[in-house]
Amino acid sequence: MMEPTSYIPIPKSEIDIGRPLPWSVYNGDRQLLLKRGFVIETQAQLDGLSEKGLYRDSHGGGDVGGMSRRGGEDSGSGAGDKGKSDQTTERSVSLDEIKLNIGDPFQIQTQVEQSENRYYVKLIGYLKGKSVLVTAPQFEGNLCYVKEGQAFVVRFFSGKNAYAFTSNVTRVSNVPYPHVHLSYPSQVKGLVVRAGERVSTKIICAVSAPEDTKTVAAPGVLTNISVGGALLSARKKLGEKNDLLAIKFRVFIREIEFYMTIDATVCSVAQDESGEFQHGLRFAGLANDTAIALTAYVYQKLAESAA
Repeated sequence: MMEPTSYIPIPKSEIDIGRPLPWSVYNGDRQLLLKRGFVIETQAQLDGLSEKGLYRDSHGGGDVGGMSRRGGEDSGSGAGDKGKSDQTTERSVSLDEIKLNIGDPFQIQTQVEQSENRYYVKLIGYLKGKSVLVTAPQFEGNLCYVKEGQAFVVRFFSGKNAYAFTSNVTRVSNVPYPHVHLSYPSQVKGLVVRAGERVSTKIICAVSAPEDTKTVAAPGVLTNISVGGALLSARKKLGEKNDLLAIKFRVFIREIEFYMTIDATVCSVAQDESGEFQHGLRFAGLANDTAIALTAYVYQKLAESAA
């Protein structure tokens, strides 16, 4: 065990919001608060953590390569935040292996050519090998038309994993309340994405968010982004931790316009001094073309900030 004198205070000015920590952080009692590599997403989070003092082990090594602090003038939209490389782990499991609870939110996407319609429903229950029972999808308070045989991609979040499976509607009923039976999946794909290179941005986006069993639309701004996640600022709270959102936005890569629709899991929510809600997001798996375009955009911004 190290002597207390090996711990030195950390000024808040040495911690960059949105960038991985270059060292582990302890409180005044020498208890571990944050592991090296953790990303503090908002100023409100940093202020709350620093109330009782922040410390690091002076014998624990210096800055991680590529993580040295930038000067204060890099606060513009082109400022890049370098972190760890993205790592994606995918595995297939059976639905009954996942610890689901009644009322868990699911996102369902219609499987029609060029369709980007996503709706939020809640799990009512399931019977292995038979069906998955969910509430009927609604948008802005109105029930959506669903027919038997219709195909959906179903996405949800459990633990540290994002999951997805394809399913067909086997039965639609309005008695005693609107609900839908989905075919039981033969397998479910689980995906974990860790945050990577992060850049400051000011991207206006449209957000589809769950509100009880309804889907609502709201505007927002992505203030930083990586291939693994983003920080979403909005005037109202758009979800709770572990909720799944759909984010639509456009970026320009070498003057070419790209439209993206990305599913994201809410990792944290905090309100800043101006009253805006800051949502830390983890992207819940990207299609290959979207991942390529987003990677190109992030590295373009990094190149611009280094110029």
